[in-house]
Amino acid sequence: MKVKDCYQQVTPHADLVREDTKIEDVIKVMSRNPASRAVFVVNEKEELVGIVSMQQLLNIMGIEYSKEDSITLISQVMAKTAADIMIPPQWVSPEDDLQEALKLAVQHSLQDIPVVSEGKVIGNLDCFEIINNLGRSS
Repeated sequence: MKVKDCYQQVTPHADLVREDTKIEDVIKVMSRNPASRAVFVVNEKEELVGIVSMQQLLNIMGIEYSKEDSITLISQVMAKTAADIMIPPQWVSPEDDLQEALKLAVQHSLQDIPVVSEGKVIGNLDCFEIINNLGRSS
């Protein structure tokens, strides 16, 4: 089975932010869709440059594990941008085999994988889409 056969079943569109998007706004974008566990960071040419996952946001928001003053830490976190916390981009194309997408998800601990065509993000492959469709294709 190919990625094109199953992506966008759970998350109908990919959530995109620019590199200079403040963390507060990254959270707002991610919060619009409870099924989303990542936003994809694009540059001014709309090319994928990184990923910000829900786990990364949880990690930086976990202020109770810090010895710093929580008020100071929150303001420091909110002053960051998507570019400050994003991980390098990993992606699949619509023509990639779903088994390859599973491999990528496991190797890079991704629950949402951007689907890229001609350098642009065209969708989101959700972990549930991978699991549900791999089970059907076997």
